Amino acid sequence: MPEQFLEEMQKILSKEEYEMLLQSYNDHPNKSIRLQLDKIDVETWEKIKPFKTNKMKELESSYYIGEKLGNHPFHHAGLFYVQEPSAMLPPLLVSMKKDFKVLDLCAAPGGKTLSLSNQVPEGFVLANEINYNRAKKLLSNVERLGLKNVVVSSMNSKSLKDIYHNYFDVILIDAPCSGEGMFRKDEESRKEWSEEKVSEMCKIGHNLLEDSSFMLKKNGYLIYSTCTFNLQENEIQIVEFLKHHDFEIVDISPDFDAITKRGIKIDKNYPTEKARRCYPFLYGEGQFMIVLQKKEESTCKNICNHLQELNQNERKIVDDFLKMHLKRQDFVIRKYQNNIVVLPNMIEIPKMTLLSCFVKLGEIEKDRFIPHHQFVKAYGNEFLNQCNLELNDKRIMSYLKGEEIEAEVKDGYGVIMVSGYPLGLFKAKNRKLKNHYPKGLRYQD
Repeated sequence: MPEQFLEEMQKILSKEEYEMLLQSYNDHPNKSIRLQLDKIDVETWEKIKPFKTNKMKELESSYYIGEKLGNHPFHHAGLFYVQEPSAMLPPLLVSMKKDFKVLDLCAAPGGKTLSLSNQVPEGFVLANEINYNRAKKLLSNVERLGLKNVVVSSMNSKSLKDIYHNYFDVILIDAPCSGEGMFRKDEESRKEWSEEKVSEMCKIGHNLLEDSSFMLKKNGYLIYSTCTFNLQENEIQIVEFLKHHDFEIVDISPDFDAITKRGIKIDKNYPTEKARRCYPFLYGEGQFMIVLQKKEESTCKNICNHLQELNQNERKIVDDFLKMHLKRQDFVIRKYQNNIVVLPNMIEIPKMTLLSCFVKLGEIEKDRFIPHHQFVKAYGNEFLNQCNLELNDKRIMSYLKGEEIEAEVKDGYGVIMVSGYPLGLFKAKNRKLKNHYPKGLRYQD
C-alpha cells in the first residue's frame, strides 16, 4: 500500500478501524449482482435462479455471488448486472418520482444507470460518459439490459451545461477519483495512486460540480460520490463547492447506517457528517456519498427538439413491419438522424452528440425495414414469432456462439427466448433460423 495513503487513513479512522482496514485487504472482494427490475422481479428470480446466490439484506434486488457470470445466458438476456456492492448505493440515496429527468454524468460502465432507469419509468436518464471507448461499453450494457428510457451521450460537462439549464431533477456525479476504494480488488489502482493523482482528480471533480450546478433545477438533488477515501476529493471538495453555491447538505436515510460510517466534519459551518462512507471492513469495497439540494435560482433555457417525424413512406414501412411482427403497435416513434427510435413517452431531445437515443427500432434500407438488436432486447416479448428455449437446451449456447439453429417457427423475423426472456433476433426459413446475434456479443470459448 502507498505509505502516504496509509498515513492519511490513520488520521481518518480510529485505531481499531484502521486495523480492520488493513485486515480487510487480506480478504477476497465481494462479488454481487443487481437485478434488472424491468425484466424480472425478486420473487420470480428466486424461483428460476440457476446458480447459488445469497440475498443482500441491505438491498432488496441484489445478491452476492461466488462465480463469474459474464457468459451465462441470463446475463446475455439482461436479467442482471454484475456490480460491486457499495457502488449500488449512490443512486438509492434520493427518493425519486417516476417522471424525474435524471443526468448520470459519469455513467460508464452502466450499473448506476440501470438503477436510475428502474426508478424513473415515466421519466428518462441521460447517461453521459466523456471517454468515447467507455461510452461504447456503457451503450453495450444499456442495450443488453433492454433499458427503454435511457439516452447515451459522450460529451464533456461544459458542453452539456451549454445545452441544459435548470433542467434535471436529479444529477448523479460518480466522479473520477484516485481509486483508494479499489485497492483490495485492483492491484493496478495501488500502483497508479499518488498525491499528484489526488490533486488532479480534485480539479476534475470541481469542474463537474460547477457545471452540474447550472443544469440542476431549483430544489433538485445532486448526488456526489467517489470510490476513494481521502478528505481532499470528498468532504473538502464539497465544502469548497458550498462556499460559492446556495446548496444544502441533505440527510440520508438511516436505512444505510448499518453498512456505512458517517462523513467527517471538517468545518463547523457545513454538516459534512451527513455524508456516508463505505469501507471494505464494513460493506463492499469503498464509497463516499453525499446528497446536496439546490436552493439558488438559475435561468431556464428552452430545449429545441431535434427528433423528427417520419415521412409518409417511412411511416408506412415501419407500420407494416410492426403489424406483421408485433403484438402491439402503439409505440411513440420518431427519427433521430438515420435511426428510427422508440421513445418511452413524448420527450424532447436537443441537438447534441448521442451514441443512442432511447431504443433503436431499426433502419430502412431500400424500402425494407431492418430491426435492430436493441429493439429486440427492450421489446422482444412483444414479437409474435418466438422461439422459446429452456436454459438447458443446447441450442441456446449454439445461438450465442453465432451458429444457425433449427426450430419449429414461422418464416420471417422472430426472437430467440431463454426461459421466456429475449436473447436476440433470428430470421427463419424452412425451420432454419439465421443468426442475427451481434458478432461483438457472441460467446467465445
